[in-house]
Amino acid sequence: MRKIINGQINLSCLHLTELFDLSDVEVIGPFYCSGNNFTNLKGAPHTVRGNFQCHGSNLTSLEGAPHTVYGDFNCAGNNLTSLKGAPKIVIGDFNCIKNNLTSLEGLPKTIYGNFYLDAYIKDKFSEEFIRKRCNLTGQVRYHD
Repeated sequence: MRKIINGQINLSCLHLTELFDLSDVEVIGPFYCSGNNFTNLKGAPHTVRGNFQCHGSNLTSLEGAPHTVYGDFNCAGNNLTSLKGAPKIVIGDFNCIKNNLTSLEGLPKTIYGNFYLDAYIKDKFSEEFIRKRCNLTGQVRYHD
């Protein structure tokens, strides 16, 4: 049985090199771990019933990310080359701009919001390509 934490968890900008082990936890609220120095999300909560923010944390992998995020998932500004390990379901937006993506392996099965990508990879990852691999309710948004 999962443990439940009510309220937000804010671990942003604490100079962490790894997350605490919250993998058996469901957070009823947002989870913030941006601005740290870890390479993956091992230890992240299983489920987050709010936004999950991990932008600007030097991530090279999304391994350990929550299975389901009931808000936005923001992994912008990291060093990701793929989305392997990303949540399976994101109820809000999925933002992965300002990474070094060469593959969309690990793309969530379902995104109910918008999917944000860098414009420079639009030719490689067209909206049609993305929609064939993901149940995307919102729009694909390419950013310069």
